[in-house]
Amino acid sequence: MLAATGVVAGILAGLLGIGGGLVIVPALTFILRSQGVETDLAVPVAIATSLATMLLTSASAVWFHDRRAGVHWPTVARLAPGVGLGALAGAWIATLLPGLWLGRIFALLAAIIGIRMLLNLKPRPGDQALYPRAWPVAGPAIGALSAVMGIGGGSFNVPYLVRCGFAPVRAVAIASACGWPIALGGVTGFVAAGWGEHLLGWSIGYLYGPGVLVIGLFGAAAAPLGVALAHRLPADRLRRIFGLLLMLVAIRMLW
Repeated sequence: MLAATGVVAGILAGLLGIGGGLVIVPALTFILRSQGVETDLAVPVAIATSLATMLLTSASAVWFHDRRAGVHWPTVARLAPGVGLGALAGAWIATLLPGLWLGRIFALLAAIIGIRMLLNLKPRPGDQALYPRAWPVAGPAIGALSAVMGIGGGSFNVPYLVRCGFAPVRAVAIASACGWPIALGGVTGFVAAGWGEHLLGWSIGYLYGPGVLVIGLFGAAAAPLGVALAHRLPADRLRRIFGLLLMLVAIRMLW
């Protein structure tokens, strides 16, 4: 089941350019709950593990984008500290919330993302010079929300950057680069919060070792397949289909 989760997350990441956390968190929560893990532990462990798998996938995506000169590094330099610190705070907040409420927060935010994908809503480009406006506030907010959901932040970062005047392709590249400090900050927070506690077997803090290893490896291996399919299948129709599926996942998580 962990391997299947990694494959699906990797294919969707390559096919639609979405963060695998939208798949990994509900799937891993279901897997842990089916093994008898209580909700208050299963949800934060799923979120922390999802962030840990992104340390590898985000670095790979940044390398891919940078080879094509797509990453605007001055913008990354402005946003990275804020999103990293925001993710650190978001991880700490997530460990304080009951698992049921944490799952409901994920469901609400996932439903919003699903509606945007279902309706194929695209942010309106800004008409000002390229600059991450209000970045001291936007960076920490994006980092915190991303860490609470266990995602790389692209669902929040890309619309924000497009509104700041960046082309969508460049916005995706910048968001990919910002995904690494989000993952690092979130993982640090979850490890520190659970340090010294025996939460699950083969775990470090809230990180579930088998999940990080299996999902990460299979996700990285499957991502190129998603990229290949992206050149053959209608992306807009697929985004709508995934938006509908994400709405169903959100309802299930909320329930």
